[in-house]
Amino acid sequence: MRLIIEGGNSGERQMALDETMLILLSNNMSEETLRLWHFSPTTLSIGRFLAVNDWVNEEERKKLGIPLIRRFTGGGPALHDENGEVTWSVSLKAVDMMETYKKISIALIKSLNLLGLKGEFSPINDIIVQGKKIVGMAGAKKKNAILVHGTFMFSTYLGFMTVIKSPEPKIKERGNPQGRVSNISLMLGREVTRREAIESLIQGFREIFNLEDGELTDIEKEFTEQLKYKYSNDKWTYLR
Repeated sequence: MRLIIEGGNSGERQMALDETMLILLSNNMSEETLRLWHFSPTTLSIGRFLAVNDWVNEEERKKLGIPLIRRFTGGGPALHDENGEVTWSVSLKAVDMMETYKKISIALIKSLNLLGLKGEFSPINDIIVQGKKIVGMAGAKKKNAILVHGTFMFSTYLGFMTVIKSPEPKIKERGNPQGRVSNISLMLGREVTRREAIESLIQGFREIFNLEDGELTDIEKEFTEQLKYKYSNDKWTYLR
């Protein structure tokens, strides 16, 4: 599996690249990949099937100047702090989404173990530590390929969580987002650096996948540039 480590970039570019990787892999035009990256600036993403009015506090989001991006994957809203999160993407040949979540969760739990935390997989797509969500993930499938991406909140500023709201039934079931999410630094009682987080992710994934350093291909870069228009278009962002 190819390992690509990148810095920060806009939500438009990051989502376009992830979708590109899925499309190309499903057509045997790229290879299985683990990509480590982050959103810059801090961004709020929502799942493909969510309604903005139900899940986003637009007044608070605009006050804080946090961009909104709609993912091509499912799942709930996610706040991506550019200074406190490593975002990861895994594209691989697979057909069963749940089994893929479970396989990736093993690598993520090993990564948390390396930092001194005991994580556990909470179906469908979360990893929790002491009852608090530390990692969330979402996926999409195309033919015989799956892409799963998610958060690794090493020092996310939880004050930004005010941009997320939940429908009343969801609050009754799981509570407010602000109350059920934490980050690795808070759990450990010390400040974890981005470098520590990245190194733990690489080691954790190496225990499950055979990683080899790689880089983006020209076709991936070109396809991504062509697809960015989708994620900068309000007709997509406010589809629901």
